[in-house]
Amino acid sequence: MHSRGQRDPQQSIMSFPTSPRRFALLVGIDLYLAGSRQCGNGKLLSLSELRGCANDVQAVAEFLRSEFQLDDPRILCSSRNRSGFAYSTEPKEPPDRWPTFANIKREFDTVAEHARAGDLFFFQFSGHGARLRPTSKSPPGRSTDPSLMTMDFCCGKPAVRGWQLNQWLKKLNEKKIRTIVILDSCHSGGAFRTGGGFRTPEGWTNIPALPVDEEAVAETAVKSGNRNAELEMSWSINPDGFTLMAACESHERAAETTVDGISHGAFTHALLECLKQNRQNQAVVTYRNLRDQIVKQVQGQTPRVYGRDRLVFFGDKEPFSATPLVVRLEGRKLFLPIGKVHGVREGSEFTLYPPTTHATFSVAQVDDFECSAPDLSDDEIEALQRHNYQIVPCRWSLGDDLLQVLIQPSLGSGFRKALNAALQDRVVGTIEITESNDSHEPGSAVFSMSKRDDGGIDLAGPVSLTGYDGPVRGLDITDANIDQLAAKSAVALAHLTRFGQIRSLSGKASQQLTPFELALKPTRKVGSCSRGQGIDFVFRNTSKSQLHITVLVLSSAFHVKQLYPSEDFPVSVDPGCKDRFTFHITIPDPLNSHGEQQDTIRSIVTRGRQLSWKSLELPDIWNADQLDYKRSIPRRGAKLLHDFTWWIEDNVVLTTKQSEGDKIYWMSDLVG
Repeated sequence: MHSRGQRDPQQSIMSFPTSPRRFALLVGIDLYLAGSRQCGNGKLLSLSELRGCANDVQAVAEFLRSEFQLDDPRILCSSRNRSGFAYSTEPKEPPDRWPTFANIKREFDTVAEHARAGDLFFFQFSGHGARLRPTSKSPPGRSTDPSLMTMDFCCGKPAVRGWQLNQWLKKLNEKKIRTIVILDSCHSGGAFRTGGGFRTPEGWTNIPALPVDEEAVAETAVKSGNRNAELEMSWSINPDGFTLMAACESHERAAETTVDGISHGAFTHALLECLKQNRQNQAVVTYRNLRDQIVKQVQGQTPRVYGRDRLVFFGDKEPFSATPLVVRLEGRKLFLPIGKVHGVREGSEFTLYPPTTHATFSVAQVDDFECSAPDLSDDEIEALQRHNYQIVPCRWSLGDDLLQVLIQPSLGSGFRKALNAALQDRVVGTIEITESNDSHEPGSAVFSMSKRDDGGIDLAGPVSLTGYDGPVRGLDITDANIDQLAAKSAVALAHLTRFGQIRSLSGKASQQLTPFELALKPTRKVGSCSRGQGIDFVFRNTSKSQLHITVLVLSSAFHVKQLYPSEDFPVSVDPGCKDRFTFHITIPDPLNSHGEQQDTIRSIVTRGRQLSWKSLELPDIWNADQLDYKRSIPRRGAKLLHDFTWWIEDNVVLTTKQSEGDKIYWMSDLVG
């Protein structure tokens, strides 16, 4: 269950090298034991056999060994065991490797005991899922517990309930053990398994709880907390701090598939195929990227990813790049799933992800929530296919706007020329760079640049954008080389320009009376030395139609991040219903010396269509160079299409530094 290191022959599990280790527990259940547990009507309970779960975990184990040098992934498996012309009623694996409740819990306890901060734990479950009657320890207000069915459940042994698994994972997370969970299972009440193979038992709505079920959860305490609504409905798992990938949504079934005569879970097979293809292309792939790729390969189920979806697969890095878009090709025309509502303007350019091939696509038609680039060449189409139809923005268009920059004369004409060239590589549109003079008022909507005594550059934005006079806070532009100094300046200017475009979208949304109510209220608890106190967010749908909400934060660090929900899809709220969550405003280290910061909490609400807003995300201004992709072909023309109705509501949160004796903390409050 660990990555390469010296094995102690007395240790049955792992050795303990000083570098971070990687643990894996893979559970696959094809064969479920028959036993004495009864249904509510007194009939014996049984779980039908599956065919691809054992193959799933063996394939995942081999991939982890070959690609990530994980020598000893722990496998709990129940494979069908042929004896002559018939199959045995017991699996071929030894009993200590059976996927029973006791063995699964033993492995979790082993990881919790031996793993330490910085280590990684990978858990996969392939098998049946079902909804069971709640126990006395189950979270209140529920009629069933989504559960992972263990091999010996029908023998009167416990299942692993979703909320119980959450507590095991939380224990690891509290030790700062990086955790990944893959669930190729489903749990739709009343769903059935056919010859096609679904990982849901038939009609499980009335299974009496046994004393052993209560005993299994006796030591599992459930604490209240904020949960993702969709995940609460499905697995009762709160993935704050770790990553969870699920094969399907709560109302769907996880299917099995046969490839070259071998059965697999459709989700696991697609996952491994995508990972292998990305490894061949030397692509850095995150869990969110993987999910988008898998969706294109499976039918009848919608894979989901929750929690820390920006991490690189099986890694601890969270590289911030423009969110890759998965595009579609119709003939020679390329369609991108973003449009006017995302701030796309005619001429915006996109490049392949990862940018290993020099191909750029220029938008020639912009709709409200989609745009397109026509007339792709054969080489461009082939390159798209090699990159799994993933692209990222490389030059945002200014449209009809003008980018004006005033530079101090002491920076020199060489810098001005280099800055103009660097901006042309990063922005599509009209750029005007002039030497500063007294003709521009302080409030003018222009950027200004001045040379510092140490040779660095101070960049100041218009107060309407930054919210204050003086240089942009947290940004340090330094370099001995003029070209590099100009390039860093251009990256920051392009970033701030895009931030301004995103902020201005509020003026383009519908001005009709909003069919919802929003309430933000700071909690009474004070903040800490690195963040403000919690803020409760409550959304209520006052209309007669379903609404879809996404919440972004536009921060004083000039980053844009999706605050809620954690996955790409917005939260859907039915008429008359509410949705709520609690968040904190975090103070970035480069801004900690300033007395206050102002953040905008933006709620985007749509009706009749679910849209992803992840493409709006930007990193902090001091990390803007992580989005630095250059153009390689000229732009094309464009035209706009019909309007789209949507709503934006902004709430400004002011977080100020407070002191009480030796204690320093931050307090957040709403402005206006």
